[in-house]
Amino acid sequence: MKASVILPAYNEEKNIGSVIKNIPENCEVIVVDDGSKDRTLEVAKSLGCNCVRLGKNYGKGHACRVGAKIASSEKIVFIDSDGQLDAREIPRMLSALRVCDLAVGSRNIKDIPAQRIVSNNFAKAVISSAAGRKLNDVLCGFRAIRKGDFFNLNLQKKRYEVEAEMIIKAARSGLRIKEVPISVRYDIGSQMPVKDSLKVASYMLCSLLNRK
Repeated sequence: MKASVILPAYNEEKNIGSVIKNIPENCEVIVVDDGSKDRTLEVAKSLGCNCVRLGKNYGKGHACRVGAKIASSEKIVFIDSDGQLDAREIPRMLSALRVCDLAVGSRNIKDIPAQRIVSNNFAKAVISSAAGRKLNDVLCGFRAIRKGDFFNLNLQKKRYEVEAEMIIKAARSGLRIKEVPISVRYDIGSQMPVKDSLKVASYMLCSLLNRK
């Protein structure tokens, strides 16, 4: 088994099937249904995935940890379920682990919609400062890491803040971080709810103020 691929999913019945079908065949696929109210779980089961159903919507961070706990491979990959990221690029992420401890997908700034550029630049500046190193893309949900390193980070955030938390804690722990160029599409998929965006911003600022 090459890797365990974990898909946190919430109401993604329309898009999750195409993501799963593009995952390399030699990977274990774990779908964590985070309290969906649609047929996300049924679609994932029909495609032979290892599925976990959560009783309510706990958040992306919680779902990622649940998936990582049952992963059979030491190498784990996280990818969003909304179809914006290309699962065919998973081998590229795994190859990066030969020279790093945390591979982070890096989107081309030219591909990001204009209305998101300000928020992305803000996140990049704050997290780069909090992590103590310059980064290009800090909120992309495409990540690869070894299971042991993942749990050694002792991630606590339950929702979207987990992506910023992972990078900051990895950098402060001395893990080698490598950004891997990946493709993205914005004509499909979901957007982060406003309340979660505010939580992410609050966490980033607190991490910057409390940096060691």
